[in-house]
Amino acid sequence: MKAKLYLMEGLPGSGKTTTAEALTRLLQEQQINTRLHIEGDLNHPADYESVAYLTLSEWVEFQSKYASLEVLRFAEVFNDYVLVSYRQWQSKQNVAEAALSFLQARDIYELPFELHQSLILKKWEAFVAQALIANTTYIFECCFLQNPLTMGLIKYDLPEATLQAYIERIATIITPLQPVLVYVDQQDVERSFRKALQERPTEWADGFVSYYTEQAFGVNRSLSGVNGTISILQARQALERQLLKTLPFRIEVFGNEDFSTDVRQKWLKQLIQSTVRSTSLSES
Repeated sequence: MKAKLYLMEGLPGSGKTTTAEALTRLLQEQQINTRLHIEGDLNHPADYESVAYLTLSEWVEFQSKYASLEVLRFAEVFNDYVLVSYRQWQSKQNVAEAALSFLQARDIYELPFELHQSLILKKWEAFVAQALIANTTYIFECCFLQNPLTMGLIKYDLPEATLQAYIERIATIITPLQPVLVYVDQQDVERSFRKALQERPTEWADGFVSYYTEQAFGVNRSLSGVNGTISILQARQALERQLLKTLPFRIEVFGNEDFSTDVRQKWLKQLIQSTVRSTSLSES
């Protein structure tokens, strides 16, 4: 069975988005039906972006306050909770600021870790069930390692054993898809992150630095500013490299230090060829 899922991981500024887009184009050139889902995708099939979790009592309260709004079109009602895709809702109509704030405070990425984890695992299970019968190859950027570690490591500073157990549970769920994880690596974390800071909007840089340093991991270690963020990224990279050794499926590490388009294209073509033959790049 060919790989039905490619996971693109790496630190911010490593080049994973560009690599994921290039891989998508090359697979499509091979007449492979391919769908790319990058960070921030409101329609991600295995993750949640700008989705609020409401208990049934909170949902009743919300509807009583904002009954005139067509929120039901953007809500999934389960036995004991409701999920509201509030950015999708906002894209279709004007949403009162109070309503939006109410939902943002209950974003799935603001939940307690155990509840968040249970929702994410259910989402992965539903995706795999669908993907197994679809004639589609999927490419996911950052939702396998980065997003779980953003919650477990950065936000809550949980023990490494807890984080490893979480990643291993996701890995077990997706293994039937014969996944291939591409880790876009940067040896010099400081250099690649400072490059990203120069190239991206100031709003992104300020938001990223403040988030990383104001969550539990950074606060517990008195880390601040860009230098503190770099220290946190270095710790995250060390953990990611450690986790890669424990996964039950194929891992390929792409060294992207030079950000060379030609090198990337050649490497990805080899990856696709070796995926078809189910061998590793080191054997090709």
